[in-house]
Amino acid sequence: PIVFPAVVQVVMSYTSLMTWRVVFERTERKRVTAIFGTVVSKKIMNELLRAPNLALGGARREITVLFADVRGFTQFTDQAQEQVEEYVTANKLSGSAAESLYDEQARETLATVNLYLGLVADTIIKHDAILDKFIGDCVMAFWGAPLSGPRHALSCVRGAIDAQRAIYNLNLQRAEQNRQRELENAARAPAGLPLLPALPLLLLGSGINSGMATAGLMGSAGETRNYTVFGREVNLASRLEGLSGRGRIFISEATYRHLLRDDPALAATCVAQPPQPVKGFSNLVKVYEV
Repeated sequence: PIVFPAVVQVVMSYTSLMTWRVVFERTERKRVTAIFGTVVSKKIMNELLRAPNLALGGARREITVLFADVRGFTQFTDQAQEQVEEYVTANKLSGSAAESLYDEQARETLATVNLYLGLVADTIIKHDAILDKFIGDCVMAFWGAPLSGPRHALSCVRGAIDAQRAIYNLNLQRAEQNRQRELENAARAPAGLPLLPALPLLLLGSGINSGMATAGLMGSAGETRNYTVFGREVNLASRLEGLSGRGRIFISEATYRHLLRDDPALAATCVAQPPQPVKGFSNLVKVYEV
């Protein structure tokens, strides 16, 4: 009389445990996908889903951070705004007609920055980046968290190089389009047609640093939160981006030492810059240009 109830209890306990595990795993997969689904490559997404212990609540990790800023965008925006204002004034437009022109200019401006930022984001994700956020006309990304990897600095630098190459090739295409527009404008001017504006050619300035940082989910508990990194080393990467100028990649000494270990040939192409004063850092910072 005891055997049957005991067996049933064991079976029911096992079934309940497996059901709970399946439900829990599906819920966890949905949570991870919601956080990382659009900001990482499929390869990294699969690794995140397979990770047995994925600490998202806050952890100290050695990471490499990239800030890549589109140079020339502010000047392009100001010039486009001035041209619209001059056209509105010259033609004495007001009301809906003027607002329509301003809206069109805003759409074109947004399309331009999205073209450049999207190209940078798509390129670095192919190098297993975690795309953190867009800050105006700047992209922030990092490597080394939540999954650790010893070659995070090398992946970051290679991603930054390919992003510069992608922007260069995009500008070659847009320069050719501008030449075609010049030919079209030569025919449009005698006919009294409006001239086609030249497409802006924007550049990229990048700053990279490696070191220990805090990684985890930030934001409201009731809303979608962002997995991000913060700390002194992240701030330094941002400062290096500000120093990098146009079409250049600046890395810190810490990142350079990672390159020496993981890719000496790439490290040999880096050029030491004069030590730089950096806001928030008491000592001069050693900088290298890739």
